[in-house]
Amino acid sequence: MGFQTRFNQYNPIGVEGDFASANVRTSAYAGAGALIAGPEGVTVGRFAWIDADGRTVHNYGDGASAPDGYVPRTQSAFIANLSQEASNVIPAGFPVTLLTEGDFLIQARGNAATKNAAVYASYADGTPNIGAAPAGASATGSIGSTSTATGSVVGDVNELTVTAVTGLISVDDAVAGAGVPAGTVITGQISGTPGGAGVYSTNNPTTIAGTTATTFGNVLNVTAVGSGTLKVGDAITGTGVPAGATLASQVSGAIGGVGVYTLQEDAAAYAASTALTVVGGIVTKFAVRSAAAVGELAAMSSW
Repeated sequence: MGFQTRFNQYNPIGVEGDFASANVRTSAYAGAGALIAGPEGVTVGRFAWIDADGRTVHNYGDGASAPDGYVPRTQSAFIANLSQEASNVIPAGFPVTLLTEGDFLIQARGNAATKNAAVYASYADGTPNIGAAPAGASATGSIGSTSTATGSVVGDVNELTVTAVTGLISVDDAVAGAGVPAGTVITGQISGTPGGAGVYSTNNPTTIAGTTATTFGNVLNVTAVGSGTLKVGDAITGTGVPAGATLASQVSGAIGGVGVYTLQEDAAAYAASTALTVVGGIVTKFAVRSAAAVGELAAMSSW
């Protein structure tokens, strides 16, 4: 390890991840061969999620779930480089203990720590944040389309001819408008610009005649990304976006950037271009028990 380069006049209260008291603490369930750090390692002093395999642990999660526990400082990190002074990273494949209850020291992030303030877990890296979730990515996008539409039946095919399209039309989108029966959906595109003006097939015949029609479903068309990157599993909010919606997949475009995504839930109506915000974290069962300025250590507790 490296040579000592500094000393403290006064002893610190501890290190991030230390136990803040001798109170009762409980651990997350771990079956045979579990739990182990994922390929990127696991950082002590942060929240963590257990993978679907029931044994692999990561410091990141998605918008679908709260963390499975907190990674305490139990001398399980490893100094891999001889010139390294310290490490809080548990290497890939090494055992990990996740605690679900107890009192721990955390670094105050986001806001100063005040007694009883809620502690949030960052989806990106598991860091504890005080009082509010950390900011996530911001973007602009829309769900579905609005257009001028005319319905017809050609042979045994129900056709919908659309012009002046704003937004993106997708297969399985619901269709709404005068002369459009409830339950009508787009079943395919026959001709025209993909997702734009052209002729589409529908499951029901329609009598709409040159008036406004809207389409909507679970396809999110992201036209700009203001900050950060989007990723599958992100919880996302915006006008017209279903409550609790998360990104289910990316269909096209630069990874994490402008492109077409799907949501886990269908929208209830066409959502015009709107500001989108990724929810950066989730509230945990823990609360602050001691005051501290941003960057200082504070105690959090589940009790």
